[in-house]
Amino acid sequence: MPEVRGPVPRQRPKAALLVLGGVGLLLGTCLIGVVVAVVKPGSASQACPSPAESARWVDIRKFLGEYRDNEVRADSAFKGSCVLIDGIVSDVKRDVLNTIYITIGTGQALEIPKVQCFFSEAHAAQASKFTKGSKITVRGRVDGLMGNVLLRDCEFP
Repeated sequence: MPEVRGPVPRQRPKAALLVLGGVGLLLGTCLIGVVVAVVKPGSASQACPSPAESARWVDIRKFLGEYRDNEVRADSAFKGSCVLIDGIVSDVKRDVLNTIYITIGTGQALEIPKVQCFFSEAHAAQASKFTKGSKITVRGRVDGLMGNVLLRDCEFP
């Protein structure tokens, strides 16, 4: 009489483990890239001129329209420059590194992109006064498009 055995335990294929490891490595690399981009902002490392000096005023509709239409052209026109911009507050939050930011736009529903303005802790009291829908004027250095158009070293004029 043949010998009866129980169910044979299944072994995970090595290919599946390699795929999962590759996906994990890819996600980790992307996360590191995002953190480096936030910590090391590139061309926006210089603060804007002092309030006595002028910043370039830009219309938010034109500014966001340029970035929606052609990011390369918009970067050549705005990236690294100090701008003064008026808009409507969408969010007042902190990012994963606990940096204060305010997103502003034209006030249209489902607007993409918006302007994401990063502030130092010195501006926390002023930033806390704004709510969704508030009108705001911000001065900061354009750092290009990464989901939103980023403005670094922002101040309230």
